[in-house]
Amino acid sequence: MDLIIAEKKGVAEAIAEALGGFEKSAGYFESEGSILTWASGHLLELKEPQEIDEKFKTWKILDLPIKIDETWKRRPKFYNVGSGLSKEEKERLENSQKVIDRQLGLIERFLKNKEIKKVIHAGDPDSEGQLLIDELIEYFSCKKPVMRVLINDNNANKVREAFKKMEPNEKYVPLGKAAYARSLADMYLGVNASRFFTLKANMNEGRIVVGRVKSPVLGLVVNRYLEIKNHVKSCYYILEKSVEVVKKSNTQEKEEYIRAIERYEKEFLDESRKKVALENLANEFTRLNERVRLKLSLVPPKEILSDGKVIDKVLLEELDKEINGVQRLIVSKEIVKKEPPLPFNLIELQQYCNKKWSYESDRVMRVTQDLRDKYKAITYNRSDCQYLSLEHFKEAPEVIERVFKNLDIKVENMDYTKVSKCFNDELVTAHHGIIPTNTTIDLKRLTEEERNIYEIVCKYYIVQFLGAMIMEKTLGEVRVVESLILKGTSSKTLDYGYREFLDERDSEEEKEESSSLSSLYSGEYECEIIGGKILEKETEPKKQYNEASLLKDMTSISKYVKDIRLKEALKDKDKGKKGESGGIGTPATRSTVIKDLFRDRYVELKGKEIVPTELGLKVYEYIADEVKTANVTAEWWLIQREIEEGASVSKLVRKVEKDFLDIMSKSYEKVEHGERVKETIGVCPKCQGDITESKKAYNCSCGFIFWKNEAISLKRFQELIKGKTISVKGLKSKAGKSYNAKIKLKANYEGFEIVEFLKL
Repeated sequence: MDLIIAEKKGVAEAIAEALGGFEKSAGYFESEGSILTWASGHLLELKEPQEIDEKFKTWKILDLPIKIDETWKRRPKFYNVGSGLSKEEKERLENSQKVIDRQLGLIERFLKNKEIKKVIHAGDPDSEGQLLIDELIEYFSCKKPVMRVLINDNNANKVREAFKKMEPNEKYVPLGKAAYARSLADMYLGVNASRFFTLKANMNEGRIVVGRVKSPVLGLVVNRYLEIKNHVKSCYYILEKSVEVVKKSNTQEKEEYIRAIERYEKEFLDESRKKVALENLANEFTRLNERVRLKLSLVPPKEILSDGKVIDKVLLEELDKEINGVQRLIVSKEIVKKEPPLPFNLIELQQYCNKKWSYESDRVMRVTQDLRDKYKAITYNRSDCQYLSLEHFKEAPEVIERVFKNLDIKVENMDYTKVSKCFNDELVTAHHGIIPTNTTIDLKRLTEEERNIYEIVCKYYIVQFLGAMIMEKTLGEVRVVESLILKGTSSKTLDYGYREFLDERDSEEEKEESSSLSSLYSGEYECEIIGGKILEKETEPKKQYNEASLLKDMTSISKYVKDIRLKEALKDKDKGKKGESGGIGTPATRSTVIKDLFRDRYVELKGKEIVPTELGLKVYEYIADEVKTANVTAEWWLIQREIEEGASVSKLVRKVEKDFLDIMSKSYEKVEHGERVKETIGVCPKCQGDITESKKAYNCSCGFIFWKNEAISLKRFQELIKGKTISVKGLKSKAGKSYNAKIKLKANYEGFEIVEFLKL
């Protein structure tokens, strides 16, 4: 009997459907010759240092570096469900823990079952997917033969084809080793750098948390904030000239009118919209005796530019005098079709929801998880891909008809013969774009957030079968002399196409700039320059990050890397991944990184803008340059590629160890031997972590902070965090008056609340 282990439930379901003959049980499927089960992400994780040796519970310089290598032990994944979590979050984590415990138990039982003669590894076809199943096989000391099946597409035919091409798993083990090396390196850096810089700084605010991804992302926010803060406005100038055009002076007007009719006949599929466009075209043609006024801007000669702008107003004033009189205007036109956007992947969906409804990225991931697991309403939600297979194209009419019923809508002009650019087998990775399933959904059962996200996922699938947005771009150019050119552009929407269905006629990102230039046909016109003015502009700094823009920059952080070799390494890491260009983190982890920065109080929201806190600025200043840029990810990636080719895991571990020792040696003279973080003085009621004492407060790394109060001793505080109500004398009001009261910790853990006032 064979044991097939998939990475996730959705893949296991696809395998069961494709191979047939399986009966479903809790946590697995079974057929006559096979058992099919699945993991639920990583079921194992590396132990914390204090689990290896209790002495590491107290942070000491003399213990560094803590040696983390291939001998470091794993353990079953465990969620710390502290009392500070919301009811919803606590329930979600408890349910996730139950799934992990169940699947881990089943996999152990099946791997040790003597009837199982062969294991089939069906993890995702990438390094993380390889590691995810390999580590389970190793953890349970399974010595049975292992075959590898690479499933890129959950379509039944593709799955059956993949099973016909199985290969021995040992061919792919190095791929998983590369991911394992990265996980060891991440822990080494996180554990040692966090402890070292915390002890080195000896800050009252608590511990400094350092991470390969977290620190560079904090750097993005800090550097953007400082760039804006330190921005010095400077003036630059634009010369704008007013031009009057004689419409009838274009001798090709009639021929161009006929050509325009032919273009419209070709481009418009909808007859009613074509009729309106042709009527507008005819109306323009009847107004040939009009004189049209335009505003055209000078294209500055290169010799007067400074950083692409004109900063000397006098130079423009001199040129202004030369540009006058009767001239010739050359007009050209182009029909531009904007096809519908691709279906969402997780990052694109998170960005959209943050812009549209201000939903946090972590919230979007949880909501989509519920839409996937609870309602079976959408496909795999943590996808990094926006493309679909041709099998999806064949299934689309049936799926979309179901969606129409779910949303109670009718959409005209659907064209199910249109093969949108999203349907491309070659661009489908281990996952595909997020789309609705062929499942009946009662919208009344969904929360507002669930309904909003479900509807937009559906709409981005529906538009694949709607017409493109059709625009007419017009360019006007007056060449006074060879080096003095006036230019103007205009865009006119002829057909909103899919945009009308999405109700996105006036997209903020693509605001239409239409002018009277659009009323002219292609050709040459007589025109007269009748005036002009010099516009004074000011340079503007970049905008502060919001969550959407920060997520976007995390997918292309390589653009901020100065070292060409490392920049190219980051881009090479994402080769073939549409939407990723030298990114940091993964679609599934980026929202968690941002959430952790808020939890650690390194960043905060001001309106919708993400800005660093004073603590965040101080932390970023303290940590070494070597660990606060994306260079680390690039350098590691180069070694991971060598591991994929057969190099030892230890090569990356040794690299990280050497780099950390170099950092320590550079800073060591500033650190007193034996300096350490305060002893743990209690268990955090919010996350069950360690509370330590600083000069002004009691802190936990989860963000819990209780400011010290002269009336509340350490002993009384320890009673508070155990959930007790205590009586306290000598408390002070904001007005400075003393009072006695019974108090308890607030439900949100932000200070205490009064239960009852007591007599003085």
